[in-house]
Amino acid sequence: MPWLLLLVYAALIWLIFVKLKCIHLALPIAIVLAVGPLVLFYIAWAVRLYHPHSSDVQALRRIVEVAPRTSRPGRVTEVMVGANNPLKRGVALFTVDPQPFEFEVDRLRASLAALQQGAPELQAALDKAIAARKHAEAQTTLVLETYEQQVEFGSFGAVSQAAVDAAKRNLEAAVQSEADARAAEERARLELTSASGDGGTAVALLRQQLADAANDLAETKVIAPCDGFVPSIDILPGQIVGAGTAVVPFVCDVDEETRDTFVATFPQGAYPGVKAGAAAEVIFPMYPGRVFTAKVADTTEITDSGQIRSGGIAAAITLSSAELTRFAVILKLDDPNLRLLAGVHGEAAVYTDHAPLAGKFRKSVIRIETTINYLFSGK
Repeated sequence: MPWLLLLVYAALIWLIFVKLKCIHLALPIAIVLAVGPLVLFYIAWAVRLYHPHSSDVQALRRIVEVAPRTSRPGRVTEVMVGANNPLKRGVALFTVDPQPFEFEVDRLRASLAALQQGAPELQAALDKAIAARKHAEAQTTLVLETYEQQVEFGSFGAVSQAAVDAAKRNLEAAVQSEADARAAEERARLELTSASGDGGTAVALLRQQLADAANDLAETKVIAPCDGFVPSIDILPGQIVGAGTAVVPFVCDVDEETRDTFVATFPQGAYPGVKAGAAAEVIFPMYPGRVFTAKVADTTEITDSGQIRSGGIAAAITLSSAELTRFAVILKLDDPNLRLLAGVHGEAAVYTDHAPLAGKFRKSVIRIETTINYLFSGK
């Protein structure tokens, strides 16, 4: 920019004072002409600092990657939409063969029914285990009384020590039998609890598996996540699609919050002059001769090259060229009805309250550039 101003300035001086000789080059005029480059350098500096320009303006749209949410891969049976057709949220995009998932749902339902039907048998087994436990308790009580009698008789010498020892062994065996009966009763009780009622662990597990299988079956119909369109169809019937693997790009309609917004990047030298709420002007080659007013909606304070990613080793700092570092700014047009295609490029200028003369110069340059777009709008 400064060199362009100097060339224009030198050309005017040569044309006026040398070629056309319209004015005699006197000393006062020469002094004024010598100060002229300083004024031009100041204007160029003020334009760059207080009224920055971006030649990288893009209208961007977010893409939703649509993927099947089934737990395992499936085969595409039908694709119901075409490219670039307007679609409403919830409309089916394509379907995955539901038959394998239906089989799994039926199998789990049968397993759940069989488990619940076996509850009466388990109740009978528990009753039998309770009876066995009570019988073992009675036997233990009887053997304990016999043992105590043998011990008492043995103290008087009425029975031999061998008889006392035999009674002791019978008591130990009865106690062990009672413990085994109690364990068998507990196992029967747990099996019955697990297989009966919604609180049973086996029933709860099967119900959860059945719910997952039913969800897989429902997800075999893949629907549009929002109002919008599919820019391209890259799947065909018969294709195997993996669970969670994006297969269809979906462009959501722009909502009111993001309507008429686009991204402009500024070099780091000009970025300090860009503030949220500042006035801006934008031009597009697809609209030659027109200048659109806008506002700075938001700014970013970091770029990809400015990130330090955490890891198990020391971060490696790579020095990059400062000329390549650009910071993104979100601009919002004042015209809500302007048609901006995603991917369209343009230029923008942001204005501040400082150096208004330099701002007028920037506005003049923007209008010259949009007029020149008449010559290159077909590119």
